[in-house]
Amino acid sequence: MTEKLKRQSLLYLQANKTSVTSDVLGMSIVEGGKVSDGPADPDDWPYHTVLEAMNDGWRIIKFPEMALLLDEKRTYGLGCEFILEKWQ
Repeated sequence: MTEKLKRQSLLYLQANKTSVTSDVLGMSIVEGGKVSDGPADPDDWPYHTVLEAMNDGWRIIKFPEMALLLDEKRTYGLGCEFILEKWQ
């Protein structure tokens, strides 16, 4: 009997704050060996908060880097980026 090999999918969600209930401002997904920025229209994104993704089975593997948000006068990359995974 052969065991089906599961693939890891990654979901990158950029939020406006560090809370899982914050609105998603951008997304990228790696699924089935392909990278996509998702639908062009944000209304068509599969998730509008990180919590919605979690409720759909995605697990957070990286929380936002709080140190990147300490200086309000400067921005350092995507400080409110969550990275989530799902095995399928």
